[in-house]
Amino acid sequence: MPKHCFNILTFNHPQDELTFYFTDKEQDGLTRVYHTLVPTEVIEKYGEQEHYYTSFEQEIPDFLPVSKPTSLTFQTIINDEGEEKSVPVANSAFSSSILKRYYNSLIHNNFKGKGCLVKPNFVSDTEVWLQSNAQDAEGIYKTFDRFSLKVQFKTVSSSLELLVTFEGKSKIFRIPVSELFEEVPVKAFNWVVYEKGLFRFDELPDAGKREYEKVYPVWNFEIRDALHQETGAPDKSNKYKKFKAAIDKFYARHLNTQEFKSIIPISSNDFIPVEKARIGSVEKNSNRLLFGRQQSHKIPMYGIRDYGPFDLSPSSKIHFFFIIHEEDKPVATTIHKYFNGNLSGFKGLSRFIHTPYHPDKEQAIVFKDRENPWPEIYEEITNRDFDSDIQYLAIYISPISKSVPDKSRRLVYYKLKELLIKKGVSSQVIDPDKVLTNDKYHFSLPNIAIAILAKLNGTPWRLDTKLKNELIVGVGAFKHTEVDIQYIGSAFSFSNTGKFNRFECFQKDQTKELAGSILRAVKDYVSVNSEISRLIIHFYKEMNKDEVEPIEKGLKDLKLKIPVFIVAINKTESSDIVAFDMGWKDLMPVSGTFIKLSYNRFLLFNNTRYPDSEFNSHDGYSFPVKLKISCSNPELVDDYKTVKELIDQVYQFSRMYWKSVRQQNLPVTIKYPEMVAEMLPYFEGNEIPDYGKDNLWFL
Repeated sequence: MPKHCFNILTFNHPQDELTFYFTDKEQDGLTRVYHTLVPTEVIEKYGEQEHYYTSFEQEIPDFLPVSKPTSLTFQTIINDEGEEKSVPVANSAFSSSILKRYYNSLIHNNFKGKGCLVKPNFVSDTEVWLQSNAQDAEGIYKTFDRFSLKVQFKTVSSSLELLVTFEGKSKIFRIPVSELFEEVPVKAFNWVVYEKGLFRFDELPDAGKREYEKVYPVWNFEIRDALHQETGAPDKSNKYKKFKAAIDKFYARHLNTQEFKSIIPISSNDFIPVEKARIGSVEKNSNRLLFGRQQSHKIPMYGIRDYGPFDLSPSSKIHFFFIIHEEDKPVATTIHKYFNGNLSGFKGLSRFIHTPYHPDKEQAIVFKDRENPWPEIYEEITNRDFDSDIQYLAIYISPISKSVPDKSRRLVYYKLKELLIKKGVSSQVIDPDKVLTNDKYHFSLPNIAIAILAKLNGTPWRLDTKLKNELIVGVGAFKHTEVDIQYIGSAFSFSNTGKFNRFECFQKDQTKELAGSILRAVKDYVSVNSEISRLIIHFYKEMNKDEVEPIEKGLKDLKLKIPVFIVAINKTESSDIVAFDMGWKDLMPVSGTFIKLSYNRFLLFNNTRYPDSEFNSHDGYSFPVKLKISCSNPELVDDYKTVKELIDQVYQFSRMYWKSVRQQNLPVTIKYPEMVAEMLPYFEGNEIPDYGKDNLWFL
């Protein structure tokens, strides 16, 4: 098995005993500590309150000094079953939470003392910004590489750990905020730099507020929109190699030094290996998909090309119509020829997805105002009657790019989606610039075709697995920066074969409504299937008690004694634990590999690097997802076979994405709800019209 390694260094406590100073009064420069984490002596001295404060090792008059070991003392006891058991002695050492903050503060002060830009919060980690060699050609910004250092206690080793991550690059304007006030609204400024310090703009010290000409903003999307800057193309290169090269360089220059080791005595000579016992793999056939005539393949593009879709659209009368600006008729002609199969590179909708392509010229909408097309489009669609016997699909050739800085112009995309859904019509949006300028545009046509088939209620492919009496519900979320509603979750229900049933959407705090939606999905399932063996919930984060309890109560009311498995699925961003396959030049572990981090916590690698076929770099280098598995009957997650089944299922559902023939790293149980949640705030009353609740219109 190839050697894998984490992005983790290990170290031991630099001292066996420490003295920290505590008070019950909040003051600048002190660290706040929750009452359950402080030593007993602090509570005895000051009485009970929610938080206390510490200066760590800095001696301050009238503060309470508390000296304690850094490692717990253990004692042997006899439990109720008469067995000997080793347990920690209460209050025999500082809590791990306080020690983490202490070590993080040492790291923070070390880099700040060297003149580095450091994020002000060190409670959970320390973020260090180092000026990058790569600078922008225009000379508008200084570019910085961002690294995060996080102290952990024995998560994947028997030592203290330092998690080292590369957070990517950030740009800091060379122009001060004082010169941007005219064009950029003040609310757009988030992080700024003043006197070699990083601050949130609304938390600038008074000195900074008196010298705005010396305050430099960190680039963000809101500033981009205000300055009408174009969105750059996403970087699709190998993130594993970039990440590993960056942390190796950071380790060599800043961590593997006598100065740093004097505060954090790193004991490992390099990033620690992954123990073989932690590594597992999904079943061999978990990446198999079923296509037409029950034929299977693991690569969607080849499967649908060779065998056709698993299920055709149930509609036999399908009409397509174009919505275009009068100058984009040549684009429509090109798309029409592609759909007809009259241009090389794509064999047409009728042969690729076995869907008849009939362009309904009477329904076509041609508008004149390129800058503000909405009034014309709205009037045309509102006054139009669509034959209920015909399934329509609109092809909207949008004159407004998704990346256009003007938000009001971008809204046309969402308004049109909503208006068409109200009319029972799905739509496919096409960027005209890509059609005419990209000589490889035909490579996009398979993606467009499968999305169209899904919107017409066809099934491009399904999982090659036996149908089980279980229901899978996915709940995702999207964080909005443009609207007041921070998160909106969406609940999707699926069978274990990946067949989609229905979805609904909620605001973040609507836990009862969310539970009600999940229970309705269960009721609907039970009304068709005589038995249900278990309910599996894929959730975008760890579910809390308030979210779980109404579901369990509802099942009890339904007299359903079934276990509820909750699989928390988190995207691993740069500031998280990852692993590298040191036996492969591109470092990404084989698809389907999973690594156990701790009790029922795993990293799962979802990609298209298969042992028996050549990897296509165009498929991308997806970072792993993090899973945590729990159950209403806790003993069930002690069964390895059950846990492995649930991991397999997450892996399989990542292959059910019908917006592209390329593999995704997130399962659709999370990805689809996230896509809907991104659009929902732009819909009237934050409501999806009924037609859109059992249709994949958002692809």
